[in-house]
Amino acid sequence: MNLSLAFTATLPIVTVILCILYLKKNVVFSSFSGLVVTGLLIIFIEKYHLNIYQIAATVKSASILSISAIIVIVPGLYLTRVLREQKSLEGITSWIESLPINPETKALILLVGFLPAIESLTGFGVSLFLGIPIFFKLFPEKKALKLSILGMNIMPWGTLGLATIIGAKLIDKSPAELGTVTSLTSFLVFPYLTMVSLYAIGGTKSLKKYLLLALVLGITLSSLIWLNNRYLYTETAGVFAGIITGIVGMYIGCGNRSYIGLPLKALKPYILVLLLIVSIRFIQPLNLWLAHILVLRSENVSFSPLTSPGIVLLLVALLVQRMESVQISLVEVLKKSQNACLSLITFLLLSQAMLQSGMIKTISAVISSQAGEVPAILLSPLIGMLSGFATGSNLGGNALLITAQYEIGQQWGQGILFAAAHNSGAGHMVFSSIPVIVLAIAIVKDTYHNCLDLSEYYLLKFTLKVSIGIYLAILSAIYILKQFL
Repeated sequence: MNLSLAFTATLPIVTVILCILYLKKNVVFSSFSGLVVTGLLIIFIEKYHLNIYQIAATVKSASILSISAIIVIVPGLYLTRVLREQKSLEGITSWIESLPINPETKALILLVGFLPAIESLTGFGVSLFLGIPIFFKLFPEKKALKLSILGMNIMPWGTLGLATIIGAKLIDKSPAELGTVTSLTSFLVFPYLTMVSLYAIGGTKSLKKYLLLALVLGITLSSLIWLNNRYLYTETAGVFAGIITGIVGMYIGCGNRSYIGLPLKALKPYILVLLLIVSIRFIQPLNLWLAHILVLRSENVSFSPLTSPGIVLLLVALLVQRMESVQISLVEVLKKSQNACLSLITFLLLSQAMLQSGMIKTISAVISSQAGEVPAILLSPLIGMLSGFATGSNLGGNALLITAQYEIGQQWGQGILFAAAHNSGAGHMVFSSIPVIVLAIAIVKDTYHNCLDLSEYYLLKFTLKVSIGIYLAILSAIYILKQFL
């Protein structure tokens, strides 16, 4: 196939990345620029074309996918605002600080336990608001900052598995199928991150002293995520896995010491969300009834709004706000979600336009024919990591390139494995993206005004080093899984 034609097919993606990384433009501008380039290519290159029916299918599919994400994003932000105003996060922070456990063990419990659970339930970097105050009380500034950012690595299951669910829709697979394989491609990442965190705390001395505990908790989280995806629900996999791993860590850390009660008042909203989601999924007649009341369908995707976890988030937010009244501005919540929603819509339009016009097939055909299977496997996690880093979002990264990855893998009957590798790479790389780093630094400087010497560059250099190990962990898992899938 003509390499120049294949190069033109990648121009929309290259445009997005250049706008973000070199022109320093925001994600909305960058994704819209990619969409404009796609339109120009369709107009001027005969190979890529969209007839009126394909344009309608592109808009319809992108709209349904956008609605399915927005219906989670906005209620999620609303619930987060309610909980922050009610000081729920402060209650959890105080409880963790009171645990009779050494700082290293407490850090591990947070990083592969409670912080992933919080981020899985709410998303949007809420775990940073919980982790940063605790880590800065336990450790010196630079160590605390590194640990805080490491807690963002649950992303394939963040925001109730939203990125994985949307990714599954894009490749026409069930969330459970993509989630299960992703849990395997990510399996080695969590044990690796526990070792990184110990090294960040105290170098080889801490690593040797707490290595066994780190591996136990990291493998526990990975195993529970797989079990939840395989036998329960992708939406709640990160939440359940994080909570249970945290409890296991507490049991090991506290030993025979006196029982430390859970802060039930602070945890009540989270427990309620979990119970409602699980109840709806478990009671099949209710789930089927809700699924058929309203269904949005296009040629490629379908969505039942009333079964979305976003409805549960909204109901719980309204109930919690009513129980303990706080003033929440809906306009502010909508403004806060505006950027994420707009960028998501343009990314999804971009991906669907590239799919319908034949650009995705061109890219996948060239990579599979020119690179071969082994180079394609080596590239797969890197492509995912680049998309997550560039967009600052697992969801955005999936919208941008997961379909191409699936098509490449299909050349060797490994579509789901390549898609999972992309999902893992994009999700785990988000912690190193500029938006997340800026958010972490902003929270630190807002809370601790004397920490002005901490820079985005310092944190970026650390996360990029950690990302080398993440790449190797995902790659190792791919080579093992390739023998079985």
